[in-house]
Amino acid sequence: MTEQEILDRLALYLKAEAAVLEGNQSYSVGGSTYNRADLGQIRSEITRLRQELKIAQNGGSYGCQPVVFGGRR
Repeated sequence: MTEQEILDRLALYLKAEAAVLEGNQSYSVGGSTYNRADLGQIRSEITRLRQELKIAQNGGSYGCQPVVFGGRR
């Protein structure tokens, strides 16, 4: 995914989290109750997308540096 795609998806998940927190997680129709989303899954995906965004912003690396022993490579 590109950085912009990650940002777009993250924005959607943050909206979904807000909707659940505002009490719009479930609704009833004809005596049946339906759940729209699971808050735990939404938060898990937000965390994953934030990690993926950091990687994308670091040029695809995890921010690791090579280790040099003895001053030579």
